[in-house]
Amino acid sequence: MKYKTYSFFNIFAVIILLAQVGLVTPVFAQVNTNVSQNNRIKNELDELRQKGFVFLQSGNWQEANSIFEQVLAKAPTDYLSFYGNGLALFNLRRVTEADENIQKAIDFLSKNKINDKLLADSLVLSAVISATQNKNDAAIEKLLKAVKLAPNNFDANLSLGRAYFGNSDVVNAVKYFRQAAIIQPNNLQARFFLATALEREGNLPEALKEYRAVVKLNENYAEGNLGLGVLLINTEGEKSVEGLKALEKANSLNGNLYEARITLGKTLVKLDRAEEAVEHLKKAAELAPKNPEPHYQLAIAYRKLGKKTEAANEAEIVKKIHEARRGVSENQ
Repeated sequence: MKYKTYSFFNIFAVIILLAQVGLVTPVFAQVNTNVSQNNRIKNELDELRQKGFVFLQSGNWQEANSIFEQVLAKAPTDYLSFYGNGLALFNLRRVTEADENIQKAIDFLSKNKINDKLLADSLVLSAVISATQNKNDAAIEKLLKAVKLAPNNFDANLSLGRAYFGNSDVVNAVKYFRQAAIIQPNNLQARFFLATALEREGNLPEALKEYRAVVKLNENYAEGNLGLGVLLINTEGEKSVEGLKALEKANSLNGNLYEARITLGKTLVKLDRAEEAVEHLKKAAELAPKNPEPHYQLAIAYRKLGKKTEAANEAEIVKKIHEARRGVSENQ
């Protein structure tokens, strides 16, 4: 079976959302407690820092960065501001500076052993940064520490599952995606990732169960419909009514999902519905211009429609793509 390669497993893109929502909220909630326990920090710094976390929650990264820099200029060991500034800088794509700030928070928290929850969150963000630098093993090491510190930390478990998935360790990916889904059973991303990992593992009945659970949670979740549709077509064949409906639903929700377009196009070709297939295959070719598969399928569809010239043109495109790939391979 040919496995899906969803863009949703891009660690940088996914964790930006995590940084916007998941990692900000717990820290913001504990600011007053932490500050009140530290008599060295003045009241005006407390107010200033809180303003920084408000900017983080609203996604105003530049303003948050400015605020935290002001706090750190007056309180150079303020670990909460190191953490907040790391989040802001990460989302500003200033990754090296983000890493420096988060490492300072980790060093302080590890040395003083004052807040395991925040230390775990800091390790998660540090791991994400490692992953963006293609240091997946380092990311896994940090995430394992985070999970040990806070076993019920959703972000740590989800990120660890994704890191293992990136290392093709599907068994551990399933383990941690499942734990994330247990912690937040209604989280679509966790359930979708679990379903995809189960599919990659070869546990198709459980994967199908999870995809159906995702769609049940939200019938308008495009990725859930995509996963369900592709798995059903792969296992039951092109005559799977449920699979076809799920793919059509995915396309109606998000027309830019390559896997949905190509699978639906190929399926419609097999069902002798070439006219309908052409639309989806053209879009697939647009979404993945260096992939020969959409053009190969278009050639088949056009031949079925009796359009010999169009079929020949598509076959020529396939040939050129393969030649270009061979040329790149030979020059490497």
